[in-house]
Amino acid sequence: MGCYEKFDSNLLRSLPDTELISASMLTGGLTNRCWKLVLFHPLTEQTKHYVWRPLSVAAQAFGIERQHEYQLLTMISDTGLAPKPFQLLMDTDSQTDQVKGLLVEWLTGMEATVDFSNTALCQLQAKVHQLPVPSWRLDIQQRGLHYWQYINAAHKTPLLTSIHYFFQHQPIPTVFDDCCCHFDLGRYNVIVPFTVNGLTEEAKIIDWEYAAAGDPSLDLAMTIIANELNLELAVSDYCDHRQLLEKGTQFNKSDWLQAVRDWQPWCQYLALLWYYVGHQVWHQPQYLHDALQLQQQLIEYIN
Repeated sequence: MGCYEKFDSNLLRSLPDTELISASMLTGGLTNRCWKLVLFHPLTEQTKHYVWRPLSVAAQAFGIERQHEYQLLTMISDTGLAPKPFQLLMDTDSQTDQVKGLLVEWLTGMEATVDFSNTALCQLQAKVHQLPVPSWRLDIQQRGLHYWQYINAAHKTPLLTSIHYFFQHQPIPTVFDDCCCHFDLGRYNVIVPFTVNGLTEEAKIIDWEYAAAGDPSLDLAMTIIANELNLELAVSDYCDHRQLLEKGTQFNKSDWLQAVRDWQPWCQYLALLWYYVGHQVWHQPQYLHDALQLQQQLIEYIN
C-alpha cells in the first residue's frame, strides 16, 4: 500500500458495474494523498465523480482506520452534512480481508475561505455534536503513544521526551459527556456548495478520518486552534447555537470556556507529535519548523 504516482486501476476490480474514466491526485491533504476519480456505471449509464481515500502507509502512521470513517459516514449519510460513502474496498486476495481504501462521493463547491464566518464555523461544530455517537473514541494519551512509535529517533531529544512523559502521566480532563467529534474542523475541510438558481445549499464537512467519540470541548478547542479563532467569541457562538439546537438545555459559557482552556495544551501536545510524524512521512521542513515552535510553547507551559 502507498501513495501512487499513477492510479492503480486494479484497486477497483472488485467493484461491479464500474469503469474508470480518469484519475487525478488531489493536493492539500495533510494526512493522506487522495485521488479524484471519474467512474462510469454501465448499468445506469451514469458518470459520477468520487474521492478515493486509500489506507496508505501515511494513513497508518497517523492512526487512521478507514472502516471507522466508512461506518460513521454511513451513519450520517442522511444528514446532508458530509459526503456519502460509496464503497469500502477490501483486498480480496488477502486472507485477512485487509482494507484497501474508501470511495466517497465528490462534493461540488469550493473550500471555505474567511468569507465563511467564524460564527458559521462554530455553528457547524455544534451540528457535528448532534450526530450519532461513534462506538470508538479518541484517547489522547493512546494516540500520543501511537504517534511516538513513528517519530524519528533523532528527534526524540530530552526536551521532546520530557513533554511526552509529562502528558502521558497527567490525568486527562473529563468535563462533558462524549458526543460525535470531527477533530479536524478547519476551513480546509469545509466545502461551500456553488449557488444554483439563486440558492446555496448548506456547507458540508469532508475528511472525517479522525472523527470519533470524545469530549465536545476538546473538539471545540481543536477547532479554535486550527482556525485561530478568538477563544471567548468562539465559545459564545458555539454555546448559543447548541442552546438553540437543544431547546431547554442551558449551556454555561464559563464552564465551556474553562474546559476549552484546559484542553488547549493537550491539543498542542497532540499537534506537536503529529508534526513530527508528518515530517517523518513527507519530509517537509515546515512540519519540523511547526513542531519546534509547539515544543517551545509546551516547555514553557510545563515549566
